[in-house]
Amino acid sequence: MNPKYHDIIRECPAADTAVILLHGILSAPQFFDFLLPEIPETVSVYGLLLDGHGASPEALAHTSMQKWKQQIRNLTEKLLPRYEKILIAAHSMGTLFALELAEAYPEQIRRMLLLGVPLRVHLTPFGAGCSLLAACGYQPQNEKLAAMEHAYSIRHDCNPLHYAGWLPRYQELFAEIDRVNAMRMQVRVPCEVYQSASDELVSPDALPLLYEMPAVRLHVLRHSSHFYFPPQDQSRLLHTWRKLIRQTTGQNGTPRPAENIQ
Repeated sequence: MNPKYHDIIRECPAADTAVILLHGILSAPQFFDFLLPEIPETVSVYGLLLDGHGASPEALAHTSMQKWKQQIRNLTEKLLPRYEKILIAAHSMGTLFALELAEAYPEQIRRMLLLGVPLRVHLTPFGAGCSLLAACGYQPQNEKLAAMEHAYSIRHDCNPLHYAGWLPRYQELFAEIDRVNAMRMQVRVPCEVYQSASDELVSPDALPLLYEMPAVRLHVLRHSSHFYFPPQDQSRLLHTWRKLIRQTTGQNGTPRPAENIQ
């Protein structure tokens, strides 16, 4: 396992609110580092590193979507009796899990921040090239690739044979996208959704599907990609994140070092 990527757990005994962080495929809870300093000390935080992540390409080949969903289900069922209110931040594949949780538990899951919801997907040449460079451990020379490299939790490996077992994971991901598309109109939990105009993995065709969802407030980040949010767009995200925290907890987020959450 790469020690850089790990669960993020901070339990506050007196808390009535918990934040759940749901990362995307190949990523890790550390994707949300920029959100962590805004979470008040009185709020518990749970970000699971999904099975097969933070390890070798072969480890991802030997896990499954079923295991990931069971991990999240187990966590949610553990938290529901303990916390009156739950706030979710999710990215990419994690947004699919978030929408399913919101449909299943609309009373306790109060609000969600969803980034890069993949209701329709595509792969641009830039995205394909960057993915290969990240897999091989290329030292990034631009901000978009550096952001992808930061989010990519799989051990660097240039042997293509070690990635052969990933095909079932992506088949499961596409099936999950179909499931969420079939139930998305049932979601009633308020969702602040940010899609990137230059997303190399999520298609613009996802926008009309999100726009028609009654619970969604849709925003488009004109300068961002799937993993990279430049300062002006990150500022918008943080403004919304603070608002969601305030609406859920009645507290303002207090900026502090992210390393306080382990």
